[in-house]
Amino acid sequence: MPGLYSFLKSYCRIALWFYFRKWQVHRHEPTPDGLVIFVANHQNAFLDAVLVGCSTSRQPWFLARANVFQKPWARVVLTWLKMRPVFRFRDGFSTLRKNDEMIEGCVDLLRQGESILIFAEGNHDHRWHLRPLQKGFARIAQAASKKNIAVKIVPVGLQYDSLSQAGSRVLVSFGKSISLTENPSSQKDEKEQIDLLLAQTSASLQSMMLHIEGTHYAHDAHLFLQNRKLKTDLVEQLQADQQLISTLTSENQTDNSTSITATPNNLRWLNPIFLYYVVNHALPRAVLQWILKNKVKDEQFIGSLKFAIGMLLVPLFYLLQTGVIYSLSHSAATALAYLVSLPASLLLARSTAAR
Repeated sequence: MPGLYSFLKSYCRIALWFYFRKWQVHRHEPTPDGLVIFVANHQNAFLDAVLVGCSTSRQPWFLARANVFQKPWARVVLTWLKMRPVFRFRDGFSTLRKNDEMIEGCVDLLRQGESILIFAEGNHDHRWHLRPLQKGFARIAQAASKKNIAVKIVPVGLQYDSLSQAGSRVLVSFGKSISLTENPSSQKDEKEQIDLLLAQTSASLQSMMLHIEGTHYAHDAHLFLQNRKLKTDLVEQLQADQQLISTLTSENQTDNSTSITATPNNLRWLNPIFLYYVVNHALPRAVLQWILKNKVKDEQFIGSLKFAIGMLLVPLFYLLQTGVIYSLSHSAATALAYLVSLPASLLLARSTAAR
């Protein structure tokens, strides 16, 4: 069902433009022709996959943790969404043997001209921090190389201003591609090749995101936000943020707080556009907040679920509320004007409140 997949991707792109105040894509070089494995950092559950997939003209297959494929209906839906399972040690030692089948399956996809997206850290982490990369993507590339299938690694850096706040900003950076060395002639060479790929990819990813060491993370992140100055261009913002982090020291840590919040702009309540937006989006916001409060236990899913639920709820409430306006006014022109004003008020309210 390629038509439905393309439609869903297009709809997600529209939703991303509304969810983020700014969504910027930066390419250090054009994505190479031929076979590609995209390797990205992972901070924000499935929203990361949506962002990478919607930031490229490719339609990559996504590798996701195996436990989400357990139910038969999930396997059908996720396969239709171009997802394949990857098994981790925590899924049980016996399941790791299935990764050999997964690697062969990925090589087959590459042979067919498909691209692959993998989050090499293994799982998401709700911090500005790059963790050690797992070997999966390197083993896939190496297995493809042994079968004379030329493949390139394209690192993808995701940098969020806020990992859970709607109306924030995000930068998606596609790094320079990395090629494999010559085919290894011994097991030792294979290990060296994998280690080299891991090191090169990790260095590239770290250059395209904000990396705060984990030793005194809360203190350094809090100090960073206190001293951060906003810039319009997100590439310049990242460079300034990285420079700021490099000047911080945690030798005399005194703040053990893990709460990292931004100061709200209270003047926005004096803005009539913002008030119009708040009133007309109160119902979907209330439903979303109820779901997040009562059904979500892992805060690392908050940003992704805000996006996914909002993508479904907001258009539905737009139509319902427009129907109410039409029933009261009996005017198609009035109802249409109201419908157009809803997304417009969302965009204008975020733009003015951010100033």
